Amino acid sequence: MRVVVVDDEAPARDELIYLLKQHADIEVAAEAEDVQSALQVIRKERPDAVFLDISMPDGEGMEVARQLDRWVEPPLVVFATAYDQHAVEAFTVNAVDYLLKPFSEERVAETIDKLRRLLSHKKQNQLQKKIAVSDEDLIKLLNPEEIVFASRQGREVMIKTFDKTYSVNYTLQALENRLGDLPFFRPHYSFLVNIDKIERIEPGFQGHQLVMQDEDSSRVPVSRNGMKEIRRLLGI
Repeated sequence: MRVVVVDDEAPARDELIYLLKQHADIEVAAEAEDVQSALQVIRKERPDAVFLDISMPDGEGMEVARQLDRWVEPPLVVFATAYDQHAVEAFTVNAVDYLLKPFSEERVAETIDKLRRLLSHKKQNQLQKKIAVSDEDLIKLLNPEEIVFASRQGREVMIKTFDKTYSVNYTLQALENRLGDLPFFRPHYSFLVNIDKIERIEPGFQGHQLVMQDEDSSRVPVSRNGMKEIRRLLGI
């Protein structure tokens, strides 16, 4: 676990860093003594967690936490401070824990255990979002946004990205369930498309078809019910 320690008082930083280094899986990637340098090193190092003092000469650690909370993938934040009056406010910026000075070995260990659990859960969730596909003798993990569409071809389900086609072990229904919270849609019983990858809708030989944003400008058929749903979604 990579962490950054931010505190304007060198003795407090040194004490906390010493306690953190008692844990073999902790790497102190950087330290900072003010708000501006804190934001710089956090952007540079992209740590898993930040131990953050609240009161600093050029601003408050709370403002650093607010900025981090707006990131797409923010680090976990632990406030490490001498003041307990900010505890309630700390959790409005999704702080994981609130350590009071002077730090104790036991209390720091509790916080590290909490960080480990949260990071493990976070990594598990990230892995579950990946889609496993067969790439010759390899198993490749795709991000859902790479998928242009999936199709059922006989007993196989194939996934099309911009320039490649892969086979998968999911049924089309299982794949749709796995992508359930993402912008995917069944325009036809044999196809599942990424809504963000639809270029246009045009007339086809037997109804309408979707022109997809891959290198082949692939055409995906749309059933009558699929077209009704598209019209409903688009309000047309």
